[in-house]
Amino acid sequence: MNARSTALGFMAALGLLLPALGQAQPSFAKTLQFWNNKGFIDRFMATYGVKSEVEPKISADENDLFKELIPLIQSDPNQAIVKLKESITPESSAALEFTLGNLYVQGNNYPQAVIQYRAAIKKFPDFQRAHMNLGVVLIQVEKYAEAQKELARTLELGGEDGNIYGLIGYCHLIAEKYLSAEAAYRKALLFSPEKNDWKLGLAQCQLQQHKFGESVTLFGEMIQKDPDNADYWLHQANGYLGLAESDKAATNYEIVRRMGKADSKVLNLLGDIYVNQGTYKLAYDAYQKAVTLDKAKETAPPIRAVDILISVGEYDHASALLGNIRDVRENEFGEDDRLKVLQLEARLLLATGEEDRAIKALEQIVEKDPLDGESLLLLADYYGRNDKTEEAELFFQRAEQIDDFEVRAKVAHAQFLVSRSAYAKAVPLLKSAQSKRPRDSVQRYLNQVEKLARLTGN
Repeated sequence: MNARSTALGFMAALGLLLPALGQAQPSFAKTLQFWNNKGFIDRFMATYGVKSEVEPKISADENDLFKELIPLIQSDPNQAIVKLKESITPESSAALEFTLGNLYVQGNNYPQAVIQYRAAIKKFPDFQRAHMNLGVVLIQVEKYAEAQKELARTLELGGEDGNIYGLIGYCHLIAEKYLSAEAAYRKALLFSPEKNDWKLGLAQCQLQQHKFGESVTLFGEMIQKDPDNADYWLHQANGYLGLAESDKAATNYEIVRRMGKADSKVLNLLGDIYVNQGTYKLAYDAYQKAVTLDKAKETAPPIRAVDILISVGEYDHASALLGNIRDVRENEFGEDDRLKVLQLEARLLLATGEEDRAIKALEQIVEKDPLDGESLLLLADYYGRNDKTEEAELFFQRAEQIDDFEVRAKVAHAQFLVSRSAYAKAVPLLKSAQSKRPRDSVQRYLNQVEKLARLTGN
């Protein structure tokens, strides 16, 4: 067996190969069983130094040391570490530090493993297996840029292998270097065309580069082989959304839902799609289920869902969902949440004609939070519609002082003035809004208002 095969055998025995990209990082086997394999021991002892350009030579004494270490590793790995450390000198072979690094890996002591692999490389810079193992351990400790350099050096030293390319792709993917990651994953798949880890990495790169059609196709292949993998369905749904094929994305989400693997985020996305399709009952069902499934007990997503349903005029569904949120989440509401819920209730009251109750709720909100621009604009609109000009002007002006609402408030204020034929007063508000956030529709409206101001003198 050549040195490359020995290296791969060593890695496989250590469990250093075949990381699952579904996990955050590769995992390492904790077994020492490879030391019980006589064939492995014979190969290990016989092939050290055969490929001299990438393997350090060991002396006769060191050969004897390894023969003593093998049974000790089987019975007492910690004592084997002690014996190895005692045997390492500036003149000893880099093979000793390398083996010590392997033993530290088996004990999950990755920082010490890194030190030993680096020491082996310092003694023997072209030590292929040391670069390879160091690269994998550096992935384990999330030092991806360093890992990528070590794995690339492994390739330079002739350690070409699909798993090395795949791990390099993984490092590039983490670093958001998607084109480089894609190239590495494609190379990895030349060696291992059926390996799902590398297919998943490649498909993720395609998604990030907006190659949605390619990613959908690749995830489709993976789904055919493993239809119970919810992640594949969800990733493919992202591709469909990128292609603006929301119907197909919704189908994927529904499949995941029927698997019992849809979390609140998936259900909220499904609800959004159904809103866009105008199927509001299905949207409500998805949003409502998301409230009950959300283990993190977040309040923002369900409140947003109510806001959406109100915006499209689905007041009954919005009211029902708000009731669900109160039942499930009320004990978790902070003050901001309480005010937002109160605002949504006020909007529902306005929409259903109970204006007096709504205005009392909105005034209560702005008293507690003077910077609630949404409530200020609702009050301005109400007073404007009821010919209470001074009150309306006051609330418009207050909303204009809030950065996030300035543009919207000035346009709404201008529209209020135009409705009262006060064109000249509306013009500076529209110009100011345009200077902050230019929009074609507002510019067209401004042109019309300026023309009316000139014609009427108002």
